[in-house]
Amino acid sequence: MSPESYKIRWDLILKKEIEYLQKKYPDIDVKSNYQGIISDLMENKIKSKIMVNKNDLIAYGYIMDSVEKHDRIYADIGFLNQKYINNERLKVFFDWILEAGKNSRKKIMLNPIFNENEISEKYLESIGFKKAVRKRMVLNLDDYKYNEISTKYETGNPRDISSEIYADAEYDAFRYSSDAFLFSSIRQDRIESVNSLFNGEYGKILYDASLIIKNKGRVIGSVLSSQISFDRAFILSIFVKKEHRNEGNGKYLLYSALNRLKALSYKYVYLWVNEKNTAYKMYGDAGFKFDNYPPEIIYYINKP
Repeated sequence: MSPESYKIRWDLILKKEIEYLQKKYPDIDVKSNYQGIISDLMENKIKSKIMVNKNDLIAYGYIMDSVEKHDRIYADIGFLNQKYINNERLKVFFDWILEAGKNSRKKIMLNPIFNENEISEKYLESIGFKKAVRKRMVLNLDDYKYNEISTKYETGNPRDISSEIYADAEYDAFRYSSDAFLFSSIRQDRIESVNSLFNGEYGKILYDASLIIKNKGRVIGSVLSSQISFDRAFILSIFVKKEHRNEGNGKYLLYSALNRLKALSYKYVYLWVNEKNTAYKMYGDAGFKFDNYPPEIIYYINKP
């Protein structure tokens, strides 16, 4: 059923989902993040669908274009109770979502289905969705000892290159990795994302704990650190181009950043890693451990 001809109270429909996410991610203002979505849903500015059984709402969904990455759409599906989930009902929603992706020629990004279960998980896999799980790791720098490590390549600082050069190098490093889905296929989107990053979207950039390495004048790797609070820092990005891996460059970048962060009196350092990325072994060797913060989960499918 399409809600276009009804005045649907999306604030009430999404209330339990929002409460669930607020409890799961207490450090994020989930309610504020949903305000714009609810407003657009109430005004029918984004596509939505509801499912009713015996006059009771049992499921809902909506689709919206990404504001920052113009090669994708985002979808959200929820069931009021797991007992309502079956393949027939899932098919109604996902035929609709896949058609939207096909018509727009865009990738589809899907949040975990609210009240998901084994049936929905298997269904997503059966229609071609991939699942990415990114986990947070933390290092207590009190337990970290300085590591002296060198590189044969030229070094520099991210502040000394343009956002275009940084964005191109980062994309080249990640485009065939398990994290490729994070990056827009549109170059201008990627450049603007880097600009936002450098402008403090995820904390003030700590250039004293950031680094690039070059080969023949071209950027082949980088580590970028930011400040969360007076004693906490984040490694926002660390990459090495494929042709220069297994040369110790990843370790050089990581340990160089950690050495500087320790010298700057930070106590904790965080980073996110895809569970399919073998780099987590390098992070573990440096002393990082998975913490108890909930993982980030996203389902995605390339242009249908």
